[in-house]
Amino acid sequence: MRPRGPGPLVFGVFGVLAMAFAMVVVIAGLLAGDEAEVPANPGTVPVVTENPVSPPAGDVEITPPPFTPPQRLNFGPRGGSRVALAATGSVPRETDVDLRQVGRSDTAARLKRNPLYGTGLMRPTSCRVPRPSAWTDDMLAYLNAATDCMDRAWSAKFSQAGALFLPPQRIFWTRPGRGPCGVYPAPDAAAYYCPANRGLYIGVNEVIQQNERIDPARNHVPYLTVLAHEYGHHVQSMAGIGGAWWQEVSHRSRSAQDTHSRRNELQAQCFAGVFIRTVRTPLGVTGARWKEALRVEHSRGDDRDAGARRDRGSGDNYAAWLHQGWKYARVAHCNTWAVPPSRVD
Repeated sequence: MRPRGPGPLVFGVFGVLAMAFAMVVVIAGLLAGDEAEVPANPGTVPVVTENPVSPPAGDVEITPPPFTPPQRLNFGPRGGSRVALAATGSVPRETDVDLRQVGRSDTAARLKRNPLYGTGLMRPTSCRVPRPSAWTDDMLAYLNAATDCMDRAWSAKFSQAGALFLPPQRIFWTRPGRGPCGVYPAPDAAAYYCPANRGLYIGVNEVIQQNERIDPARNHVPYLTVLAHEYGHHVQSMAGIGGAWWQEVSHRSRSAQDTHSRRNELQAQCFAGVFIRTVRTPLGVTGARWKEALRVEHSRGDDRDAGARRDRGSGDNYAAWLHQGWKYARVAHCNTWAVPPSRVD
């Protein structure tokens, strides 16, 4: 029997799991050519996390983008549909609004003045996880425990906004399979989010194999970042952002679609930073571990390959928006839909 490490630990003592799953690429069926064919059902297109290239050896300067507070969104009868109680881990209230219901005339408001932006600081989150390692069972236990923490943190934010929140489905797989968004693993991706079933798809062994240069027992933060990024896409979906951005550009040029895709990806990065900041003490997210995670995320930028499609954001912006969330820990500071194009290139 292989030796086992200590049992569950309050994460500050061991920095664990350092891979960088993040870089989510919206494959949204955008086909070649300036006028892309629109998929019949965008909800069945996975939002994938690409694997990183080798991170730069030296330090990377990360400058968070400037911030302008958005106007608050007053949502009345058009803001969303009222929902009945649902059977979930955190029971929603009958008065909660389902922000996923977005009319075409409401898309700009849902993106730029979303109710989540008015919820203020995300408070520190109580979080305990088992000690991770490169072993499958250990990684699986870590992913599940960390997702529990995200469920609690983001459920509280939606409650503040008076909005419905349903936790994501967890598909942390060890064997290939197929779901509503297609087969997994996705090409060159260890993780993706599927809006159709609110599914977080992460290949437990793939995550370990594709990030072996970072020992999860030494630094878990890059692994946490990828999970938090994918969870950020779930937050966008529940907030109506995931549907709104696609409605705005589904019949427009590929260039317009890519621009919105970058704003979407970079916002998920920022949401990841917001959450990670709230667990920095119990999970031992030290300055050195965070700096390494930023370097890894920088390597996921879509500007590192001259032939790559520009639908995720440059390395500078990919790392900067992650740090933006970390620095301010406020959802409003993640409003990528209200900043100039240069901040999301």
